Amino acid sequence: MTTLIPGREALTDAELERLGEFLRGLKNPERLTLEGLDGLFCALVAGPETVLPSEYLPVVWGGEMADEDAFESEAEIQEVLGLMMRHWNAIIEEFENEHVYLPLLDPPDEKGVSGREWARGFMRGVALRRRAWAPIFTDDKEGQLLAIPLVAGEMDEAWPEEALTTEQREDLETMMVAGAGRAYRRFAVERRVAARLAREARTVRRESAKVGRNEPCPCGSGRKYKHCCGAAHGGLH
Repeated sequence: MTTLIPGREALTDAELERLGEFLRGLKNPERLTLEGLDGLFCALVAGPETVLPSEYLPVVWGGEMADEDAFESEAEIQEVLGLMMRHWNAIIEEFENEHVYLPLLDPPDEKGVSGREWARGFMRGVALRRRAWAPIFTDDKEGQLLAIPLVAGEMDEAWPEEALTTEQREDLETMMVAGAGRAYRRFAVERRVAARLAREARTVRRESAKVGRNEPCPCGSGRKYKHCCGAAHGGLH
């Protein structure tokens, strides 16, 4: 029996609904849905390089968070980012123990396609490190992974011309899951190296002058430290 690492427990249905509710409440039309967030995190967890919160949080919010979308309180910041951190860690847990991750997919659309928002979120994660991902997307042995950009609409915006059958939809879902799992295993060495370098960088930062919570984040995002790497410190990267 596998022992679950504390902090890697899957979110409850109520917690997933809370996180989804927060994302739905954001006014920016480019913001991610819960399904899209799941896809983004899956790509970032499975990918070859470390991506910092200062890079991917604007993808989640759909850009820089507007004043009308700002967190209502420090408590809400910690709640929402805490849920995101746990979901991120739960994805790692499932990849490590099950070798695949079963994504959060909404019901099929009118064309019988499920996972469009998930696939688009995944590809937005890929876009943050497109050059590092390129070898796997051009590898003839990794054809299953191509199901993700297909479903995302990046290969043919008009696809599918006719509604998918249940069997076709399920086959695509299986291919997306398998492709993401193969990416996680293929990039294992690169992730270990990136994690080591990130730890060393954090050690250097800790030895430098402490950054105030209301000061600009040292990552260069232009946001206050408390709303950037400071808010997400310790879990999302």
